[in-house]
Amino acid sequence: MTPLPAVAIIGTGRVGLTLARALVQSGSVVSVCGRTAHPLPAPLLPVQLHWSAAVAAAAVVIIAVPDDAVTAVASHLHAEGQVRSDHVVLHTSGRLDVSALAPLAGTGAALGSWHPLQSLVAPEGEPEALMGAPAALEGGPRAVAAAHALAAQCGMTPIIEVPSDAKVAYHAAAVLAGNSLVVLADLAGRLVAERGIPGGAAVFQPLMARTLANLAASDPASALTGPVRRGDAGTIAAHLNALQGETRELYRLLALEAARLAEVAGTDVSEVRRVLEGEQRAANGDK
Repeated sequence: MTPLPAVAIIGTGRVGLTLARALVQSGSVVSVCGRTAHPLPAPLLPVQLHWSAAVAAAAVVIIAVPDDAVTAVASHLHAEGQVRSDHVVLHTSGRLDVSALAPLAGTGAALGSWHPLQSLVAPEGEPEALMGAPAALEGGPRAVAAAHALAAQCGMTPIIEVPSDAKVAYHAAAVLAGNSLVVLADLAGRLVAERGIPGGAAVFQPLMARTLANLAASDPASALTGPVRRGDAGTIAAHLNALQGETRELYRLLALEAARLAEVAGTDVSEVRRVLEGEQRAANGDK
């Protein structure tokens, strides 16, 4: 059996601690490095304030810090001479590519990125959230191979490779899929609250959960329901009349995207499009 690599993780935020706990639970020796001393959840050892020993003992170094700090940490590691040619160094940014590790390019180490495509909310880390979650990998071949092995060790799937020049678009897509869902739930809750309907965003959670289940079982066009999917232009017009300002424009833009999906599913949405496009012409003052 191939021994699991020793790992040094720089960063004590949600991503760093989630990866650290998942890797420890699956058998790796993990050191967590940071700037301040504070307790970590078991079975993690205390934060290493002096990184040199942890990095020297590790085969893989994971930089799990905010995007704006990745290159600064790489520069620090290089200045301290802590990275060797046999190291693999990965950062966990969804937006940044391997160029964020440019200060380490001359070390000969394998450089890349490993982004867990998952929403992580627990400050102490939540390793169970990685099970079945996608992992996006990018960088040099040796770095990608190491990241693939670590992601598989954590139970992540699917494991995908993202071209370096596609990282920003990939991360924007992740924000649309994850953060925008939260924003839409909040917006829906505020709309009903403004009209005296109790329950707020929680009222819509079963609907959203079922929608996600439908997406898991089929493609987006097949999972689409509602008035656009039915070609119900009258309902769309009534909705627009009930909304105002930016909320109405957001609804209109999302309905146009829904119309595209409905067309894929075979629905005639010509009347829906006329309503939605007429709303835009009215907003522009066109006749």
